[in-house]
Amino acid sequence: MPNKYQKPSIIRKLAPFRIDDRAISYAEFAPKLYNLCMTLGFRKGLIMPSRAFCSDENQGWPIILLTKHFGTFPFNHGRVGGIVAIDRHGPHAHHGEDSVLVQASHVGYDPHTGVYGKCTRPKMAGTCISNSCGKITHVITPYLEQYRFAQERIFLHRDDKGMYLITVKNSFIDFDSHPVKNGLVLHLENIVKMSENGKIMPIAAISTSQTYEVAEEFRKRIDATGYIWKTGEGECIGKYLSEDLFYFREDLHETDESILLERNLIEFMPIIVTSRNPSLRAAKINIQLEFARTVESIRRGSEYAGKNLLYIAGLNIDISEYEGYPATTYFVPWAAHIQLKDGTPEKYSKPLEQDAIYTFLMEQDSINPEQADLKEEIGRMLAAPRFDIRSPH
Repeated sequence: MPNKYQKPSIIRKLAPFRIDDRAISYAEFAPKLYNLCMTLGFRKGLIMPSRAFCSDENQGWPIILLTKHFGTFPFNHGRVGGIVAIDRHGPHAHHGEDSVLVQASHVGYDPHTGVYGKCTRPKMAGTCISNSCGKITHVITPYLEQYRFAQERIFLHRDDKGMYLITVKNSFIDFDSHPVKNGLVLHLENIVKMSENGKIMPIAAISTSQTYEVAEEFRKRIDATGYIWKTGEGECIGKYLSEDLFYFREDLHETDESILLERNLIEFMPIIVTSRNPSLRAAKINIQLEFARTVESIRRGSEYAGKNLLYIAGLNIDISEYEGYPATTYFVPWAAHIQLKDGTPEKYSKPLEQDAIYTFLMEQDSINPEQADLKEEIGRMLAAPRFDIRSPH
């Protein structure tokens, strides 16, 4: 009897995203970005910047610095979590002769501990430390909870005969007769020994769990860590529940705009929940997927046709005020898309990858002689005559 055809799994690989030695303070990044536009031939006084940031208050200073160096408040191109609102390309393009789009998800960072994901809220009473991007945290939290629940309810053990075993709750097993509808699903084929006919058969069962003999390859992998197998009920799998041993089958939790963020992350949720810094990993993944999606939307659309355009994506790293130093934000460039109105050179026909765009930025001057004096501009507003504004008759 012929084998039943099975569609092969197609895996998407993430590109390496370097942070070390790639972070640029916004006080330096904003003028370098402006000078990069000048290097590319953008026109002074005709550049309309845009930003796709989260709405958190700690994204304010980057926006102010972009305002200062480009001489106008940036167009709002973003949704929660650092998602790009691609339906706003047209309005953005109509607000300036030349266009710049900066897209970034953000994450807090404590330089003392090296821990990502938290920031201090200065407008809250006392010392209030909370999640730096509440939307990313909100999206990944249900998956983190499921993962931690599974870590405590899957057991490794060894019986009196020396057989290496794993006991798994039924709710994590995708039975043919009762598949998992929502939740964490184990890749049992990566863990347990299979029968000669290719079936996965338990050697024992209790009211809520199944016990399987583990495959030799899995046992050797665990042994290589120095793990000592316990007899009896053994101990929970804990940190050994690695990203390749499970996936999530979920109806998406979000119902508002953040469903776009969850859609980006769901495929990579095992990588996120097993990370040392889940919010950082989620932000980096979202940036990569949003960059690819946005570049595709630009190339397929006509909104920016015949215009100078620089689209740069990266990670905003927020550092809270400490030891008398003000709060600050750093930008880690990821990739950039460049098109020029008089014809895009071959070297810009493909996106500039992380090393290339970082090098290009660092070649630019950190001083922008054309930056706006915001204090002076506000003073001029205050000194302007008061207009007599009336309702129409």
